Amino acid sequence: MIEQTVRERAVPDAGASTRTQYLDFNTVRASLSRRRPAFMSELRYMRAAVPAFPRGRVLDIACGPGVFSEVLAEQGADVWRLDFDHTLVATAHQRLSPDGARQRFAVARVEQLPYGDGTFDACVADSLLEHVPNWQDTLREAARVLRPGGLLVFYTANRLHPFTREINHFPFYPWLPERLKAVILRYVMAHRPDLVNYTEFPAVNWFTYAQMHRFLTALGFQVRTRLDLIEASRLRGWKRLAALALPLLRYVAPLRLLYFIYAPDVSVYAVKRGDAA
Repeated sequence: MIEQTVRERAVPDAGASTRTQYLDFNTVRASLSRRRPAFMSELRYMRAAVPAFPRGRVLDIACGPGVFSEVLAEQGADVWRLDFDHTLVATAHQRLSPDGARQRFAVARVEQLPYGDGTFDACVADSLLEHVPNWQDTLREAARVLRPGGLLVFYTANRLHPFTREINHFPFYPWLPERLKAVILRYVMAHRPDLVNYTEFPAVNWFTYAQMHRFLTALGFQVRTRLDLIEASRLRGWKRLAALALPLLRYVAPLRLLYFIYAPDVSVYAVKRGDAA
């Protein structure tokens, strides 16, 4: 069953010329086999932050076709899925509940989550904050529906990384002045929608880890990133060399900055302070 809880928001235009191409792109993304290794790697970081993860209720915010949700459910989580795009939610529902089994899906604004305070043990959001008009309220809502001791995980566009995945084949875009970004984005949306994977809602926000750390700390979170949680024994190939320098990368500010320039996204694993239920 899909709950329809949309209230006063911009919605995808079903008649947009690129809509079919966008849905086709997300159908390809729904192939779990292509992304399973990356998701399993992410589970290790989440468990490093909260060893019990993914026990209990997990909200997949902006779930899209539900690929990450599928992995979380396999690991035993009680997954709730939400997105503002009804078509993608319906696709996820059809793919994950082909026999009509009851699962929880909702269509709603991410800035107005239709759940009570402290409902979830974890919230995850992949590639969301860069696309929303009000990322601050989105994070406040995630914090509100998360119980004390719960885990908030998200990945978003890194302002420091020179090679963006939000506008394909356009190096150094994140480093450009905002006015120039706006000019380029208008051209891309009008003439090269393939460069933004045919979305009507391209990335408009860019972040640094320091910015996210400040904001979430003020909301009452203990905040870490992959660099803080990585286990040296799991590094492979040339990255094993970095294991020797891991303490320096973590605690020496100039070297830590080098990691954030290297990382393609801002990854956050934040635990809500307070007594766990």
